[in-house]
Amino acid sequence: MSTQFCYQPLSTSSSIRLLRIGKFVSTLQYDLIEINLENNPVYDALSYTWHLGKQSSTRSGVDSEFGGSINCNGMKLDVTANLRDGLLRLEQFRQETLIWIDAICINQQDLQERSAQVNMMGRIFRSARTVVVWLGEPPGDYEDTIRFMERLPCIKEQQSESVSDYEDAAVATLHEMTPPAYRGDWLSIGEFFCQTWFQRCWIIQETVLASTIEVYSGPIRIPWGLLQNAARLLDVVRRRIFYFKSWRSGSATIFGSIPMILLAREHCHRGKLWQLETHLALSRTYQVTDQRDKIFALLGISDRSSLESPVVELSAFNVDYTKSVEQVYTECSAQLVEGRAGYSVLSMVEARSYPPPRPIPSWVPDFSVPPSPPPLAIRGQCPFSAGVFTSPLPTRPTISPNRKELYLPAATRLGRISRTSETGEEICSLERMTHFFRLLADPALRLAKSATPAVEALWRTLIADLAEEQHPAPARLGTSFDQWIAYLVVRALDTASRASAHAADHFPDGESPPEPALTSDAVRDFIATADHNMGLQSAPPEYRHSDVHAAVVDFIAAWDGVMPLRELLDATRVAVAAGDKAPLEATHRFVGAFSWMCSARRVFSTEEGDIGIAHQGARVGDEVVVVPGAAVPFVVREVEGGAYALIGEAFVHGAMDGEALEGKDPLALEGLRLV
Repeated sequence: MSTQFCYQPLSTSSSIRLLRIGKFVSTLQYDLIEINLENNPVYDALSYTWHLGKQSSTRSGVDSEFGGSINCNGMKLDVTANLRDGLLRLEQFRQETLIWIDAICINQQDLQERSAQVNMMGRIFRSARTVVVWLGEPPGDYEDTIRFMERLPCIKEQQSESVSDYEDAAVATLHEMTPPAYRGDWLSIGEFFCQTWFQRCWIIQETVLASTIEVYSGPIRIPWGLLQNAARLLDVVRRRIFYFKSWRSGSATIFGSIPMILLAREHCHRGKLWQLETHLALSRTYQVTDQRDKIFALLGISDRSSLESPVVELSAFNVDYTKSVEQVYTECSAQLVEGRAGYSVLSMVEARSYPPPRPIPSWVPDFSVPPSPPPLAIRGQCPFSAGVFTSPLPTRPTISPNRKELYLPAATRLGRISRTSETGEEICSLERMTHFFRLLADPALRLAKSATPAVEALWRTLIADLAEEQHPAPARLGTSFDQWIAYLVVRALDTASRASAHAADHFPDGESPPEPALTSDAVRDFIATADHNMGLQSAPPEYRHSDVHAAVVDFIAAWDGVMPLRELLDATRVAVAAGDKAPLEATHRFVGAFSWMCSARRVFSTEEGDIGIAHQGARVGDEVVVVPGAAVPFVVREVEGGAYALIGEAFVHGAMDGEALEGKDPLALEGLRLV
């Protein structure tokens, strides 16, 4: 087997290759044959990962691009280590089988064939008898994990009236498990779902379209239904029971995305495909080897009508590996904007530095990176209508011939940003809060723009009125917010010492000002400890004790008549002194919603007194605009020659349901040029 395998061109546009596994064991000798899909052949399709992560292993102990070779039609064909291990297992349980494997059945070096075959992958997986999932050789002993999955209660999501009902039922049932589920049990399931296969973007298409799925981890076959149930319950646990803070980032996004795949699969089998922009919004956390596949991998399971324009004829958008990553992202975004998707693609723009690391226009999302922050949406659907407009617009958005500029024919300015807070991540970590309290203490804030009480308007704004996959957010979060803000006030004054230590390297010569008199008994009693007075020698000016104290006192003065703040502070002091954790646990619901929504966002206020949340890249001087036809407001920044860079979407209190455009003449609105 010295001759290297050489691919022959496929005969027809509907032809594919299939690998024939014979009646033998561990010989790695196969036949590769050509068949025509028009003849309805019976075959399986393999879903696997080309490259394994650090937590995975291979039988050969090698994890490189080519870990070995197989005999294909009497010739040598190099394959990755994980695929070679998978083939050895397939020989044991899939004998006398025709199977489609992308790395073998597609000539990856022929870009034209590769493009054509990837365009057909939706049909290939939809037509397969069974999709065989190869997770790889298990990195550890998962037998106890599988047994725990088998003990989990099965709660059918479609039997619940809402996601919240399902989660409430799941939490209640899990608490009644006998024997109970322990922290280590959920950790083991989390580790199981951290395997590389669950992080691949291609698995979305491969599992959504499959009629039957068989899952193998080493020699063990795992029922697909078992994994479905465990993934749904794990998602509930990470969001509602708060076992592990680390699950709110990193791998947590994968845990939360698996139920989305299951939902898309259910819709597909009922004959309904999600729009491409919905899949793009939900798949940003998944990984690919070729960054163009962040879009190409989703075309086969998407309703492409959003790429079509009701007014002008647009060229078809198909897989084309001769184009660069930047070309693919820009052309897809441009076609979505010009098509029926409209401005929804602009909401996918992530927080980025300027100039951006990838040379793409500011209005084009960089699909190669995770969404940060997450879009203002529920399961990919935005519930807002900030740009609703009853009158027809005179023109539609247009893209410049070089695909660099997007011209919006109309936009209305809500105002210029005058204040910004720390990011939600900094606030939740209790390290940085001064700007947050200063902003909320500003008497110019206009929170009474509607019949909604000011306190409710505030907490709904801080979470974009989205929580527990509901809009409006459940009213019970109000009580959780009250308790959270009380803890935040109490901890804010104690945080000066933490900030001092954190910034010591940057402010080595800073000096702490004299301690001011404390006007709040609750706060005075809480912070009058030796620990609080440590490390106050070098803090950034805005985070030294005097500034923190002044901002908090101003906040108390501004809000104490609006909410029972002093009573809450007194109760918090008592709870802290008594070691009572119940009030702290009551904050979890709001903290979970706020940290998810605002970890990479800032609270801002405008010169006109509006308050909202926007990408962490937003800064003083940026403008907030509402575009007719767009679901949410946007933050933009003037760059040069009257052009603007898109910073990202925003939530603005009192402007999410068309209020900004009421009574406006579309012909009187100015256009906006994004670059």
